[in-house]
Amino acid sequence: TVTYEIQDPEEIRYFETERTMSKYGKIRAIVVEKGTGSSRKRMAIYTNGGEDEISSERVVQLICRRWGQENFIKELLLKHFINYSPGYVKEWLEEQPMVDNPEVKELKKKKAGLVSMLNKLKVQLADKLLKDAEQDGSWEVIKSSEILLRADIARIDNDILLLSHERDGLPAEVPFDQAHKGKRLLKFNYEKKRFLDCIKIYTYDMEKKMCRLLLNHYGKEKEILPALSMIVRRGGHMKLEHGTLEVVLRRFKNRRIDYAARHLCEDINTMHPVTLDSYHLPIRFSVT
Repeated sequence: TVTYEIQDPEEIRYFETERTMSKYGKIRAIVVEKGTGSSRKRMAIYTNGGEDEISSERVVQLICRRWGQENFIKELLLKHFINYSPGYVKEWLEEQPMVDNPEVKELKKKKAGLVSMLNKLKVQLADKLLKDAEQDGSWEVIKSSEILLRADIARIDNDILLLSHERDGLPAEVPFDQAHKGKRLLKFNYEKKRFLDCIKIYTYDMEKKMCRLLLNHYGKEKEILPALSMIVRRGGHMKLEHGTLEVVLRRFKNRRIDYAARHLCEDINTMHPVTLDSYHLPIRFSVT
């Protein structure tokens, strides 16, 4: 039996945009708005999943279901090893994503510095020319007196031209590993995580079901998990008799635990459990 808790629907406004990050380049961002007026808050969800892989609405649904469940998620991780992280096994991305070329960015930075320096020299030259002109100096004399300053302007102008030619010869975007000195991005193997999570969630659901069954025979709810642990970890023996696999647990010295264990075995037997091999042998649980 699976128990569901139906929640009231909640309207959540969101819109999609892009965010440029120095490490990953352009990344998909979904901005969620909650509340109204002065209490309105915005939260951004970043994902590398494309629109063809997962829709914005689905991303918002998955994340909003997690909000407010942090303590429950921590409990699942500590007690049942159910991890909400994207995956356990990391693999190399076959095709590295394209990011902004860092060489182009560096050249733009150098060019901006040279342009700023060039403008300062031109302003300095203009001030000197105006000052010398006010003193009725001839144009030839003025030009000859500012040879060094004019040479600096010409040199910087030439450097800017060379940087522009060098930048034009570079691609605007390069693969991630090329931009980060061979460091490659990884991806999670979701298939392996899905398989492992199915086992863990099945175990968790079975434990909850066993606790509900045990509560019918063991009234101390706060002690139900330790009591269940004592029963399922109890030693015993197995034997195949008349086509039925008999699983016999050793009896308990604690009368309350012994009583609960016997009745729990009876409840499980009413479900007609069988082995998971190709023989599907019936299983019968009991306490000596």
